[in-house]
Amino acid sequence: MNRRRHSVEDDFPPQLSDDQFYRALSSYHRRCVLSYLLEENETTVDELATVLCGWETTTTGTMQTSTDHSKIHVALVHVHLPKLVDAGLIEYEPNIGSVQINILHPQVVDIIRQSVGVRQSDDS
Repeated sequence: MNRRRHSVEDDFPPQLSDDQFYRALSSYHRRCVLSYLLEENETTVDELATVLCGWETTTTGTMQTSTDHSKIHVALVHVHLPKLVDAGLIEYEPNIGSVQINILHPQVVDIIRQSVGVRQSDDS
């Protein structure tokens, strides 16, 4: 009999052994983007900026301005979304501004959901 043993590694998502995955999750804004996309599946950069502004208002108790919205929009386009793409977590079409979450292993989804409540002071 030539039976193959089932190992834990068989069910281990490749992202969990990739430093790029953890760098992607190191930002509160990126975790919020992923959390939102887990619920909505697809959205636009502008909608993400609006959602992040809303979460900032809830978190800090301070209303966000149009300047804050613009800063978040720029950070999404130039920092956050490219890092999430590089980690293989999302698809981003800059020409049309659409953002879509990739199919993720259930363990990765659990980590994202659990990590949204954890806010770090460094959000780069």
